[in-house]
Amino acid sequence: MQSDFIVTAGGDELSLSAPRPGHLTAYSIAWALSQINRFNGHALRPYSVAEHSLLVHDIAEQHLHLDVHGRFAALMHDAHEAFCGDMHSPGKRHIEGWAAWEQHWEHATRAAYGFRVPAQVQRDAIKRADLIALATERAALLHPAATTPWACLAGIEPITWVNLLSPERIKADWEFWRDRWLDKYHELEYERNEKLCRGRPEVPSHLKVEQP
Repeated sequence: MQSDFIVTAGGDELSLSAPRPGHLTAYSIAWALSQINRFNGHALRPYSVAEHSLLVHDIAEQHLHLDVHGRFAALMHDAHEAFCGDMHSPGKRHIEGWAAWEQHWEHATRAAYGFRVPAQVQRDAIKRADLIALATERAALLHPAATTPWACLAGIEPITWVNLLSPERIKADWEFWRDRWLDKYHELEYERNEKLCRGRPEVPSHLKVEQP
């Protein structure tokens, strides 16, 4: 009998058909995304989904000025790939059932971390940040001999305030990007929870429970 689970970096046996939210940990997401290469490894240097996710977050923050909920959704926009894997967009169209498989994990991850609403409400802005990141990555990281335009990047310009071939980025290993992704995750999680708490109505004094 074939198994229906994978073992995550955190040691959980994650069911592929009915994943438990507690098994979709930030630690496992950061670990996996920092070791999954974008462009199926065809970039000029190792370039992970974790580094890409941080770039999309930075564009969402600095270029599009999204709020913390939008920035959290931007950081997490590819988090599901830690469990379903990554595939370049042209390849996805050749794999029957890929869209449903990826959507299954997108829904599971968004539900586990409670960002379905901002992912939907700010979908267009997050997609634009993703495309700006893609344009930036293509310009800097893919072989310059390939000049055929990509339809998805029509009207999208790369950003100029980041150098994806800087010595610091080239030197950084997967553990660096794992830790950077986790640091940003915890920073945003704290900020968005703080905003949610501030938005709650104050408990009336006569209903407050005195602490012993």
